[in-house]
Amino acid sequence: MSKYLFTLALFCSCLVCLIPQSRAQSIYKKISPACIEILVGGRLDGSGVIVCPTGLVLTACHVIRKPSKRLEAFSPKVGRKALQLIATNRGSDMALLKLPGGNAPYPALALAKQIPPAGKPVFLLGSPIFRHHLLIRGSIARKTQTYSWYNGGFTNTIPISAIGAPGSSGGPWVNQKGEIIGLQVATVTTSKGHQGVSSAVPLPSIRRFISEKRNVSVSSIQAAVEELWAQPTQLIRKMPSDAKGLLLRQVAKDGVADKAGLRNEDLILKANGKNYTRIEPFIRMMRSMKPGTTLKLEVSSVTGENRRGLSLKTASLD
Repeated sequence: MSKYLFTLALFCSCLVCLIPQSRAQSIYKKISPACIEILVGGRLDGSGVIVCPTGLVLTACHVIRKPSKRLEAFSPKVGRKALQLIATNRGSDMALLKLPGGNAPYPALALAKQIPPAGKPVFLLGSPIFRHHLLIRGSIARKTQTYSWYNGGFTNTIPISAIGAPGSSGGPWVNQKGEIIGLQVATVTTSKGHQGVSSAVPLPSIRRFISEKRNVSVSSIQAAVEELWAQPTQLIRKMPSDAKGLLLRQVAKDGVADKAGLRNEDLILKANGKNYTRIEPFIRMMRSMKPGTTLKLEVSSVTGENRRGLSLKTASLD
């Protein structure tokens, strides 16, 4: 009897393992025809996905921000074809391109109705490090969006538990139905390498961008901000014990923050009269302002000295 129960348990265990694998194979078969590789100047620089049967293609904006203007799509399904740039949204790191007409309908993926709950499995199809059309499994780490700093700007993203290696940027994250829920744009790394968390542009931003098909510019101070509790212990010890604000990092040379006299490791104590201690509310406030709008800041050195007020006109992140 015990042998029978052991055999049954082993069988059920194998069955549990096979079901997800079978689902993954089905997802790969469904989404693969609509997934393409993005060639910039003849070089494979990222991934993309066809989002409309007329040939609209979505990819990451940073993939195409290269010196060459020769953009092409390549895949076993569509072959190698020229791409026309339609619109960019650097604040969400997205670019919309167009395949040639006359070959419609192209295979395309639909957008999901919503992002799955935290913990639910999702799948990325891309070409990481010149490996063509790989399916990567992950899970939603959190549905609420944050902002990731890279390539000189903040991008609104959701975190996904997975490693999206270089080359997979611009690839679609899909749910178990093969519907798009996000766009791969970055991976969390440290000096020790990848940390197992990817950043994806969330579904609402994708839906709006595809619907409007226009260039989007957002305000920037051309510098990053970081939360105080994320700093090294030795730096925190330099701060006043009651310090509340955000720390400036990566101030771009000759950018608007630099020209206003801001420096790396200055503290932003207030912005437009309000104190911010988290990145998300600060960037949301910035995104509510049109580029060129005056931003009033109260700042100090990291030690709390040289407290002063200043104004700067925000730059355009585009």
